[in-house]
Amino acid sequence: MIGVTDHNDRLPQLLMLNVGHAVHNGDWNFSDVSSPFTRIYYVTGGEAQIMQGSSLHSLTPGNMYIVPPFVKHTNICSGFFSHYYIHIYEDNTDGSGLIDNLDFPFSISGTQHDRVLFETICDNNESMRLKCSDPRIYDNKTSLIECVRLNRERPFYDRMESAGIIYQLLSRFVTAAKPRYASADKRIVQALRYIGENMYGNVTLEDIAREAYMSRDHFIKVFNRDVGCSPIQYIIRQKMMKAQLMLASSDSPIKDIALFLGYDDFSYFSQLFKRHVGKTPLQYRNSFNHNR
Repeated sequence: MIGVTDHNDRLPQLLMLNVGHAVHNGDWNFSDVSSPFTRIYYVTGGEAQIMQGSSLHSLTPGNMYIVPPFVKHTNICSGFFSHYYIHIYEDNTDGSGLIDNLDFPFSISGTQHDRVLFETICDNNESMRLKCSDPRIYDNKTSLIECVRLNRERPFYDRMESAGIIYQLLSRFVTAAKPRYASADKRIVQALRYIGENMYGNVTLEDIAREAYMSRDHFIKVFNRDVGCSPIQYIIRQKMMKAQLMLASSDSPIKDIALFLGYDDFSYFSQLFKRHVGKTPLQYRNSFNHNR
């Protein structure tokens, strides 16, 4: 199987928002957490759990864990629990982010080298440690925008060193990940790449099918078979993920976001967003505008 990312050799643009080592005693209990950034943990002691959907995962010492952006989860902790954490924001502008296009294993075995990397990045970035572990305090639009701004203003050599460590840690999960959208048909892979590069332009099904060297009807049939949804459903899904990111991490007017995503009809955009996310764009943005 060939994944949509197999032909994309660009390194993802990753920004570190928060990093540190946390020690808890039955106080790491937060429900329905869903954030526009990725969390990576390395557990150093005790035990906790994370509930994702109907799956309950245990977090135990010596292992690493990843929670991608916008994955709703609940943290559960009844006793001692200590871990390193890194919050990573993928600063992609074209809708084809690496993290969004991969299905990661929730956990992998950590190594001593991984722990040293966590120790190093924490020691070198004490100012980026969370002052409070409650996501209702730090997981909001104002905090995210400020973290992104501070990260971009750091000296270049600091950002280089931190980025190098983050790439190493994330690569451990990427190695074990699978493309979210994959096909044995190179024409569909080319179509997925073309969609990613032209998602916000005036692209039509005829354009995409032509890029894949297929007739429109045959392309739709093969795309449905390999990807599991129609090309239009895929494009809408990708646009709604981008909308969530923009609403949670920018001050852009909602109508401007809709226009950027190719929706001249704001009412239609709002209906699509609510259908996919469960909230209107304004309700979703407001959920990030204050401490919940």
